[in-house]
Amino acid sequence: MVPDVNQIIVKEKGIFTNVASPSAKAKLRLLFEVAPLGFLIEKAGGYSSDGQKSVLDKVIENLDDRTQVAYGSKNEIIRFEETLYGSSRLNAGVPVGATA
Repeated sequence: MVPDVNQIIVKEKGIFTNVASPSAKAKLRLLFEVAPLGFLIEKAGGYSSDGQKSVLDKVIENLDDRTQVAYGSKNEIIRFEETLYGSSRLNAGVPVGATA
């Protein structure tokens, strides 16, 4: 995962996804894997998403909380959210980092 994120930052393009489904539960831990890399990506000018909001906006309830994630540019995250869920918060004019 770290080498993939490094390539996104260095080349300034690409996308990393780890998507959950009913048959395949989320594997990556929010506190230890998803949020730290999401912080780096967003500080470098990229975007992160769990499909509905930035991974940095997720509330951590347990140390072992797991979530799906996508890291990439704004256009790639819009495409990810629209493909999986039909719409994107970034395309709808919702400010990045805004919580509901």
